[in-house]
Amino acid sequence: MYTRLLVNAFLAVTVVVVFGQVTPEELEPLLVGLAQKPREIGTPQLERRVPLSTNDSTVAPLIDLQVFAPPVIPQDGTSCEVVLLEHIFGDGSFGAPAIVPYIPPTDDTCGEVGKWAAISLNLTTYSIGTQYDRLGVIYLSLAEIWRTSSAEPTKTGTIWTTIKDVTHFTPLFAQEGNLKMDFSNIIDPSLLLDGVFNVTLTATFYAPTENFATPQTSDLILPLSNLSPNLTNYFAVDTDAGGTTNISLPDTAVEAYVEVFCSGNSAEEFWYLNTPDEFLDAFPAETGLIGKGPFREVQVLVDDQLAGVVWPYAVIYTGGITPSNWRPLTSYGAYDAPTYWVDVTPFIPILLSDSEASHNITLKVVGQGLSPTFNSNWFLSGSVHVRTGSSKTTGRITVYDVPEPKIETTGGASAGNVTVWTKVTANRSLNIESELNTAEGVKKVKFSQTLSYINEASYADEGWIQSANQTTTGTTTSTHQGVQVLRDAFTYPIGVFSNYSLFSEQFGGYGSEINQTHTRALQPPTGGGSHTIHSVQHAKGFIGMDDWPGLRHAINGTGATEQTFAYTSSNPERGGAAARATYFRDVATKNDGWVRDSVWGTLREENPPVPPEQIFGEGGGPGFRRSVLGKIGRRGF
Repeated sequence: MYTRLLVNAFLAVTVVVVFGQVTPEELEPLLVGLAQKPREIGTPQLERRVPLSTNDSTVAPLIDLQVFAPPVIPQDGTSCEVVLLEHIFGDGSFGAPAIVPYIPPTDDTCGEVGKWAAISLNLTTYSIGTQYDRLGVIYLSLAEIWRTSSAEPTKTGTIWTTIKDVTHFTPLFAQEGNLKMDFSNIIDPSLLLDGVFNVTLTATFYAPTENFATPQTSDLILPLSNLSPNLTNYFAVDTDAGGTTNISLPDTAVEAYVEVFCSGNSAEEFWYLNTPDEFLDAFPAETGLIGKGPFREVQVLVDDQLAGVVWPYAVIYTGGITPSNWRPLTSYGAYDAPTYWVDVTPFIPILLSDSEASHNITLKVVGQGLSPTFNSNWFLSGSVHVRTGSSKTTGRITVYDVPEPKIETTGGASAGNVTVWTKVTANRSLNIESELNTAEGVKKVKFSQTLSYINEASYADEGWIQSANQTTTGTTTSTHQGVQVLRDAFTYPIGVFSNYSLFSEQFGGYGSEINQTHTRALQPPTGGGSHTIHSVQHAKGFIGMDDWPGLRHAINGTGATEQTFAYTSSNPERGGAAARATYFRDVATKNDGWVRDSVWGTLREENPPVPPEQIFGEGGGPGFRRSVLGKIGRRGF
């Protein structure tokens, strides 16, 4: 019955995929590249089993991954690798980050300090046992540089590796400081949680070459965080006040950009599935639907004046919605969450006014509810990337056109609330301009955003069956004296069908089907060239549960995920292969096993497919399972 309900209900939903403000010229090379998938010769066969469940006789850890495009790096120069952190996040690690000193590398092979062509981080984690997904955050000198998360590991071992380009954080890496990683984990036998995280974090520094010059980065980076020396540094925001950092810019500042990290947690982890408050009374409390609506806006304010906004991408972590969907292939962004840029250069005259006065930048969340407008909680942090000149900067804001967003909620219900539907739409545009007198002359700065949003949801069986389709589209641009310095054009469609109608039954379960796309063309304001990403994922799975009173546990499950991924980058200032790089991937998993993995493009060797011995083939693996025993001796999958 469940399968029929799942398929019929999902097919009744129309998933509209649009490409928003990403131009056809930007999208074309991605689609053309995907169409050039190389022909596979034969099907790799599994040579040695990978770990799947408690009673498997296994010899190799399961490779888990989020698809990502590897950094573009010099191919003909020197480099050096530095181990930044080795740590075990186990019992006692919750709220206790690992903190180590950081010293810039000075070996000749690394290149001159602060003049590196590129910097990449490699984060590799191994875990064996049972564990929920956990959020991980890496900071350098109190500024967040990477937001990640964990796999939900297997009893016989899971390993995952992600490589991240952090070149635009060069000013932080060029000075001594502290490196901090928070990977708050819980070891608790009463919850069957025994998986620890064995983490190795390395950095590779690349010297510039004739064809790969040092990119222009900022001169100074200021953290936007709680500035705690020994605790995690993001703001855990659960009120409309947000988190505020007092800052002081050099009076020679000529450019300033805010990079934002943001993620919903707890009742806000799946904010895009939350129900508008106007319709919560249509459902019984035991269904567990969460209110305050599905629309969220992250705001950046300068001295309490709105400077720009973020309408975030919905990252699904490895335990999200249906955990069996995401092992061993995670959703996009799970191990390297996207960040967002706001140009606050127009506010430099305000930030430099009255040198004795305190100025601040606030990160906050706005939702659709009341007092506060969202649930608990969001994790927010960021940094201000500042470029300086040789003389004092003055100026004034000439245009400040920042109207309130237009948000509309509608909906209805059939007789007796047998079915309920809701629709939320939102639109926002803003335009901020200033005129600056700088060491580089008079500079006219213009920052603008145009954003649109629609979320349509339907409910059946008293809310136990839910379908939601959401599309967020927008363009952020900034020009300095007519030259474009920032462009972020994106569309984030997501469709989720979830069925919890069997959740409360003895040995019941739940399942979902998810379609999610991340299409984004980004020209960041500092640290390198432009790139475009087009990721499309389809996932479907089911979890069977035990009847243990209290917290129930998964005892079996099925899941299948397919993904196509295309990436192109362009940096005309670099020669050779670095001027234009490509990465394409077509990958599928099923029931805890790899079905296929094809990789092509110029960056293939920097992030190759999983080894052939991990590939099960068309049928995938047998899925995860756990013996149903008495209360004594139970173990997690």
